[in-house]
Amino acid sequence: MILRMILITIVLMFCSGTLFAAKPGQVDENQISSVEERRILVSIEDEYAKLDERESKIDTREMQLKTLEGEVDKKLAAMQQLRTELVQLLDRKEKTEGERIAELSKIYEKMNPQKAAVLIKALDYQLAVDLLLGIKKKTAGKILDSLDAETATELSKAFTEIPVKDKSGY
Repeated sequence: MILRMILITIVLMFCSGTLFAAKPGQVDENQISSVEERRILVSIEDEYAKLDERESKIDTREMQLKTLEGEVDKKLAAMQQLRTELVQLLDRKEKTEGERIAELSKIYEKMNPQKAAVLIKALDYQLAVDLLLGIKKKTAGKILDSLDAETATELSKAFTEIPVKDKSGY
C-alpha cells in the first residue's frame, strides 16, 4: 500500500514536472502537496548536492592528473635527452678506443713476435683479439705461433666469431 502511494506520487511529480525542479534551492514550497513528496524532493536535492560535490572532486583530481602528466612528460623528455647524450658519449668513446687500438696494433706489429706474444698473453682477452685483428696477418700468425697452444686456440676462435653490439638501449 505504501509502495503504491510512493509510486503514484513519483508518477504525479514526474508528470507535473516537479521532479525536475528538485535541484538544490529550486524546490517551490507551493508546489509540494504532501509530506511524502517533500521527503522525496529533499532526498533528490541531497543527491544533487552529493553529485555536485563529487563532480568538483573529480574536476580537482583531473587537474592534478594533468599537472602530473605534464611533469612526467618533461621528465621523459629530459631522460630521452640524457640517453641521446649517453649514446653519443659511448660512440665517441668506442671511436677513440678503436683509434688507440689501431695505433697500439701498429706498435705490436713492429715488435719481435716472441715479445709481442708474451705481452698479448697478459692482456685482456678482448683487447688481445682487437690488437691481433689490427695487425697484418703474417705478423699475427707469427705472434700466434709464439703463444702456447691453448691461448693461440682461444684467440684464433675469436677471428671466426662476429661480434654483435647491442644498440637497442635495453
